[in-house]
Amino acid sequence: MTTIRDIAKKANVSVSTASRALNNNPRISVKTRQRIQAIAAAEGYMPNYNAKNLTLGEANVVGVVFPAAENNVQGNPFYIDILRGINKQLAPRHYVLSVAIGDHTEQVFENVKSMVEQAKVKRFILLYSYAGDPVTEYLRKKALRFVIIGEPVEDKNDFYVDNNNYQAGIAGTEYLLGHLGAKHPVFVESSHEWPYERSRREGFQAAILRRGVSPLIYRLQKENNDGITVEFIRQHPEIDSIMATDDMIGFEFYHHWQCAHPGKSIPAVSFNHSFILQLANHQFHSINLFPENLGSAAVDLLFTDKENKGGEEPPRKIILPFEIS
Repeated sequence: MTTIRDIAKKANVSVSTASRALNNNPRISVKTRQRIQAIAAAEGYMPNYNAKNLTLGEANVVGVVFPAAENNVQGNPFYIDILRGINKQLAPRHYVLSVAIGDHTEQVFENVKSMVEQAKVKRFILLYSYAGDPVTEYLRKKALRFVIIGEPVEDKNDFYVDNNNYQAGIAGTEYLLGHLGAKHPVFVESSHEWPYERSRREGFQAAILRRGVSPLIYRLQKENNDGITVEFIRQHPEIDSIMATDDMIGFEFYHHWQCAHPGKSIPAVSFNHSFILQLANHQFHSINLFPENLGSAAVDLLFTDKENKGGEEPPRKIILPFEIS
């Protein structure tokens, strides 16, 4: 493999001059830079971006932090699509992603600390936000660059990428009521009280109250949920449709509804537009949040401090559109 020393020898210059020329240092004349860069291209020279970044005290790695497994969300295909979007934007920047994951919050925190203190990772994307999160507090204290996918719940100065979940909640509810003929939908969410769930619920409540209907909310429990949910459904025979905070929750509640009403079906609207809808019937509709775009936008925001050439104040948030299908 061709090294910087090989390039310097062929160009008859010092290693430091060759390095400066390849990095377009203005201290080297344009003519010399072009000559050395042409030699490097002809020799197939590939710079060691990892070594370069480590010289600056930063690994060419972005840490992607998942919620703890105790929150039961890591298996959601939504996150796989986000990772795909992140990776697409990291490759041309010569960075790779490394996942911080754990069974409990403390394990995730220790994972992140090791990435920072041992591996010199200084850029992170968090796939969640909740009050009192030790990871977020640690990254702020260290003054490290991080972007949250979702709305921050504590420090509104945090960088973040999100959809307008309140408007998406309204749009999904109006689609149920206006296009699918629903009159008494139930809103189904997890037991985690995630910020995006709260915003979607508030949108649902606003839309349903406009129709003069009392909003019905149901929170799925983590464990021993089957019998409780079926009993809830039987106690509310007026339910004629489902609005769920994501496809997996919607599909689970729909299954319970069919257990309470064998052979029948009702329309449902949920979020994320994942493959799980292929397992459902034509009554299922989903709001596509374009998770790949969320991941890509998060990377763009993560690197604005390095890539902002104009000197203007970089954005702290990016709000992306959604689509119902």
